Amino acid sequence: MPRLTVSTAQLASLESTIRGFVRALRRLALAAAAFAALIALLLRRDGGFDGADAVLTLLLLTPPAIVFFFTRGVLELVSLPGRLQRVPRESQEQIAELTRIAGDRTTRARSAPFLLWRLRGTAGSLRDMAGIAYSYRVFTPAFLTATALSALACVAIVGAGLIALLVVVLG
Repeated sequence: MPRLTVSTAQLASLESTIRGFVRALRRLALAAAAFAALIALLLRRDGGFDGADAVLTLLLLTPPAIVFFFTRGVLELVSLPGRLQRVPRESQEQIAELTRIAGDRTTRARSAPFLLWRLRGTAGSLRDMAGIAYSYRVFTPAFLTATALSALACVAIVGAGLIALLVVVLG
């Protein structure tokens, strides 16, 4: 099997391109969420806000939420090389901290909160590494399809929101 090599310049260029794409998707999702809120205000103004309007508002806010979730997963994957480079250093720090905690023979009941606070950092680092698997979920075919459809829905929501804005301004 041939070995794939990528220079750091290529990787940095790819990372900046991906981050730009993510910024554009986040702006689209933010605009869609803002216009969904505007549509909800317009529904409230026209005759009160009942259960059907609440359901419609939640449906309008779902596509931006899916797009935000996707962008978060993509950013997690982009930051993966840096996180993996930090693993050896953080592991050594965790081992040193656990050794200090284990060597503390003065642990009493009233120092238990302090001990738990010290263990929190170690457990948090392990949780961050377990979060790598979470990031891969955004690349399942079902979620990619949902994200593409949600992005299209966000464009439609922005269009409907612009129409709602014209109705509010002119009406």
